[in-house]
Amino acid sequence: MLEEARRRLASRPNVELLLGDIRELPIPDGSADRARVDRALQHVADSEAAVREVRRGLRPGGLFGMAEPDGDTLAVADQDVDTSRRFARFVAGQVRNPTIGRDLARLCLHACMRIRPVEPVAALFRDFDTADQILGLRRNTTRAVLAGTMTEPDAEPWPQRLAQGPVVAGFTFYPVVAEA
Repeated sequence: MLEEARRRLASRPNVELLLGDIRELPIPDGSADRARVDRALQHVADSEAAVREVRRGLRPGGLFGMAEPDGDTLAVADQDVDTSRRFARFVAGQVRNPTIGRDLARLCLHACMRIRPVEPVAALFRDFDTADQILGLRRNTTRAVLAGTMTEPDAEPWPQRLAQGPVVAGFTFYPVVAEA
């Protein structure tokens, strides 16, 4: 990915790309103009420390753009509400920080950053194929059964019924911009 980014930005000599870990960025204090993270903080063990580390690396007035889902808001409409809820809880439980989207502003405030307006976005899927691709309806149903979160008798007809439509499924996505 870094090589591809270098290729794409070859004509921009003012952009420097580095490989690093968000828990220990390979940059001096206050040296970066911009930082961006997209759907990664949900997997970080200590997201508050990660945000503080990004803040350390930003110059005064530097911007930190973040975009994270709130897995706890995942909902799939179906007549079998209990199975839909079990599916949603299982999927949210597959990441370390399922509610990170709603926590971004607080984490940035704790890191002494100013928050620009936060406008959550409803990520809504109305067709089965897209919902299945993004939410892994079939794949995660199988995993939930193997994990004991869903029973086979409940889980087996669930994706088949969803595939017949209409589908309404979604979650809340939080794009946030903070200023150092």
